Amino acid sequence: MEKGEQMKFRTSSAVVLFFGFLLPVYPSALPGKAAYNASCRNCHGPEGKGDRMSDSFYKVTIPRLNSNYVQEKSDDELKKIITGGVRKMGPAKMGAPSSPHSRKITPEQADEVIQYVRTLKK
Repeated sequence: MEKGEQMKFRTSSAVVLFFGFLLPVYPSALPGKAAYNASCRNCHGPEGKGDRMSDSFYKVTIPRLNSNYVQEKSDDELKKIITGGVRKMGPAKMGAPSSPHSRKITPEQADEVIQYVRTLKK
């Protein structure tokens, strides 16, 4: 390898390593964020802080995902809620809730969503 090629290789390697270390830090890089956006965001809001319009529409205060109330639940409890529903919330679905093409979130997607929800902690 020539000197110029070595420098390019080192620079490229450094950039890849730098961004590789940053990925776990940023929630947008988490696989659960895509599933969250497709199934939870409409009611819980983009950052899990809730949405007063959704509260009003469903006539219930939708739990804030960044709250201690939610964050103190075990992963198993959250998975049961996501996949089975609770009170007025049915099982989480991918896509628009009223769409005939929406499908229930898979247990694997639920695990990813839980991982993402944990990053929303206050």
